[in-house]
Amino acid sequence: MKKTTIAFYIFLVLSIAVNVFIIVEGGIGGEGSANQSFSITQIFIDFVKNINPNSPIVTDPETTHYVIRKLVGHFGLFGVSGILTTVTYCLINDGLNKRKVEIIISSIFTGLLVAFISELMQLFAPGRVFAIADVGIDFSGYFLFGGITFLIFYLVHNKKEKNK
Repeated sequence: MKKTTIAFYIFLVLSIAVNVFIIVEGGIGGEGSANQSFSITQIFIDFVKNINPNSPIVTDPETTHYVIRKLVGHFGLFGVSGILTTVTYCLINDGLNKRKVEIIISSIFTGLLVAFISELMQLFAPGRVFAIADVGIDFSGYFLFGGITFLIFYLVHNKKEKNK
């Protein structure tokens, strides 16, 4: 097997795993979801408390929890999805030797689809709601990190082409 083929399968599995994880997490009830995100927030608050006990991060845990939940649980997790999914699409197309536009469109569509489905799952979870703003935050993380990943592939591909 070529290295590209092995790398493709590794990234395909990782991409599917992360995207399935995101969708499954969308189906967790409000209390369970809040507990998960609050444990991450508490680690962050405890860390900051050791540095500056009077920080607004420490004194306003509700706002800190909201920001951490949006940055880590939405933007950050979808950023990971954007990286893995975009790498997978690039590798299936021989590292950008073919169909650059199709790679971009496919990756964008995947990001929007996963963001929409993960929010849609919340309609069926007690204590959760569908929030179009969260779809925007999700897709923003996906798009930013996926775009950076595509740009890196594109620059590496161009450098290889110039060296031939």
